[in-house]
Amino acid sequence: MAAISSDELQDAWEKVKAMTILPEPPEPKLPTFGPKVPMKSKLHSIQSLITSLEYNYTGTLYFDVNKNRSFKSIVNTAKEILKEGLPIQCLEAVFLGAYLTAGLTNLERFPISFKTTAGRSTHRHIVLGIHHQQQKWGALGLSRCEKLMNKDLKFESLSDLVLDYCHEFENVYHTVLKVNVGFPFTHDIHSSERVEWRVLNLPVNTNNWTEVAKQLDGFGKDAAEIESFKKAKGVFPAWFGTRYALNAPEVELGRSPRAAQRRNSFSDDFNTFEEELQTQEPAPAQTPRTIPKHIIVTPDEFTFKKPSAKTTPAPPTNIFLQNTSPSPYLIEIEDRSGLLEIVTKTQPTLQTEERDKTNPEAHPAKATFRISASGMIAVAIKYNPHRSVTTKLTSPEKSPVKKGVNGKPSPVEPAAVNEPPHVVSFRCMPEKLLDAVPDGESFTLETPFVFKDI
Repeated sequence: MAAISSDELQDAWEKVKAMTILPEPPEPKLPTFGPKVPMKSKLHSIQSLITSLEYNYTGTLYFDVNKNRSFKSIVNTAKEILKEGLPIQCLEAVFLGAYLTAGLTNLERFPISFKTTAGRSTHRHIVLGIHHQQQKWGALGLSRCEKLMNKDLKFESLSDLVLDYCHEFENVYHTVLKVNVGFPFTHDIHSSERVEWRVLNLPVNTNNWTEVAKQLDGFGKDAAEIESFKKAKGVFPAWFGTRYALNAPEVELGRSPRAAQRRNSFSDDFNTFEEELQTQEPAPAQTPRTIPKHIIVTPDEFTFKKPSAKTTPAPPTNIFLQNTSPSPYLIEIEDRSGLLEIVTKTQPTLQTEERDKTNPEAHPAKATFRISASGMIAVAIKYNPHRSVTTKLTSPEKSPVKKGVNGKPSPVEPAAVNEPPHVVSFRCMPEKLLDAVPDGESFTLETPFVFKDI
């Protein structure tokens, strides 16, 4: 194509401005498929439509590229893209691909995004991973680089597909830092549920690829189960952190103002994401996170009845634990004074069974109870004279002596003995974190108690 001069360009521009009616840009025609059209042909037609819109090099975004919204809202943006027929970038291409494949119920469609570096520049790219009938993998997408766009349905696994993209990034002198995979897109274009774009976040450059590939392929199989569990319970399964140990959600702190505006955008333009290190703002001071205490213990002070005769059994006192959260909790109750016995029995565990075998006379000073979501339990605790006697036997039976000035022994004033605090502690742990409860998620409550002689 011959180059045009600036005068010719100016003349053409003046003619356009002089026109009173401009023709509407042609709307892309949606592909239609018969029942016997192969899946590869369907995906090829959809990719051809996406490619026909061309890549947007202008630096101006024509459509809403906010990712944190419902699939229904994303579908509306995709329809707007088709109506306007303007150039798009990789994220809008994923919007469009997810919408155009919504009717193909034998496909799973995953958002797959990449974070890369080239020199001092940081880049992000995203494609729509396609999984056909639990067999081959491929992708739809758009990029300035042809090799980073779509991929045919020919890959045996998700890791093979991702590795192919990583190799293509290397060919354009990019280093892949991280790969993110989200939950599969729903096929319901009217769904109001928010799309989960980054569920599995795997650092690539700092981990062995064999381990990364294993977790990618595992997530490709487990994603539907994990998503169903999260929708039902509001949290990830307890085994998620163990099975996907490499998962490292990205926390972006201290980014420049330009980077903050780009947090939800994608582009593979080599110069768009250049970080201005000289203008970076310092990271904001981290304020301590307040752990909500969803467990209520009543009463505020316990009163335990203490019989005057040791042969008289002490009546128990009921304490009440209420869970105000939508998740179950495990409560570990412990008497730190050595004077109480937890009467209410818990479900036997290996530890309690072993203790009962070795010391059948022992009385529990620590026990763990489960409270269901928004539930309440009562636990009976009483004064135990046998435990107090045992505690006293550990003290010296005779007062220490020392020699006086005349050589005769003289009693030493007994030192003040640190009496154990009259406190019952309650360590509260969300049941979903039973395997490994971080200190920042559990909390401990303490309630004082007194004795009343009877």
